[in-house]
Amino acid sequence: MTRMTKFLGVGLGVVAVVAVAALALSGGLGRQIGAAREGIRAPGPLISRGYTEAPAGTAVIAGNPSGGAVLLELRVIDGQKVKRNDIIAVLSNYPAADVAVRSAEAELVKARQKREAMVSGFRLAELVMQEVVVKTEAESNKLKVLQLERSSLPPDQKELELNIAAQGLEREQLKLRLQKETLAADLAQIELEISIIMADLDNARTTREQALVRTPLDGVVAEIYTRQGEQVSGNGIAKIVDLSQVRILAEIDDIHIGRVVQGGKVEVTFRGSPIVYQGTVSRVSPVVKRLKRSQADSGEGNVNLVEVEIVLDDPARMPRVLSRETRVVYL
Repeated sequence: MTRMTKFLGVGLGVVAVVAVAALALSGGLGRQIGAAREGIRAPGPLISRGYTEAPAGTAVIAGNPSGGAVLLELRVIDGQKVKRNDIIAVLSNYPAADVAVRSAEAELVKARQKREAMVSGFRLAELVMQEVVVKTEAESNKLKVLQLERSSLPPDQKELELNIAAQGLEREQLKLRLQKETLAADLAQIELEISIIMADLDNARTTREQALVRTPLDGVVAEIYTRQGEQVSGNGIAKIVDLSQVRILAEIDDIHIGRVVQGGKVEVTFRGSPIVYQGTVSRVSPVVKRLKRSQADSGEGNVNLVEVEIVLDDPARMPRVLSRETRVVYL
């Protein structure tokens, strides 16, 4: 009986010690959480994980819907370097649009040749000849007047011959004026035709350009979403990334937001490398993302995350690789 009593006493003592330890741990954890929620800085450095991304240097290219729904030709491959305005793909409306452009260009050449013939060809020669005729007729009239003044013809006959000569000059002058007016009207008409053809040509070139998919920046083809012969999907055709604009994007819990400021210094290490890089916080997002996380010991809960953008103090040392995991220590 005495032995049993001693055993029970020892067991109760152990339970009491465990209970006290649990209460102590619980109280300490509660104090840490409370201090964090109240903005009190917890001891030790703030550490978060991040990834290399290029948010300002990434473009997902879908092409113009007016250019066609099918990818006729793909001119790039994964990992290929491209320059701004390079053609990376051709859409299905390109062949018809190209024919329209060539037809309009041919019509424009024909119309301009016609105008050139008007101002420097036979029409101009006709005008020059008629001006010579008018000038000759005017000189003949002057000579006729002098001859009639010295002749002994009756006055009525002199007047008749002068009227006939004057009418001949007026007829040639009228012919010259009609030729000039006709040429001016024809030139105006051809200029109108040229302007219409040029407008059609501009429209045809715009339509053709819509079928050409160009890159808006210098970079590397990171992903291809649509292959040759496929219909362009909602994801677009390809993603182009300017690797010179790679940054580190990290996320911290919003309870630590007071410990991170723009311009703050950090230390960065990349997964698989022991080298420590010095960096600076370039941007702290004003938007808080709420996520749900499940943990085996505490169940499901919400966590609020703030995105932090970081650049290395020596940009040349930034690995030009996307989605590389990093470890960030905020100093």
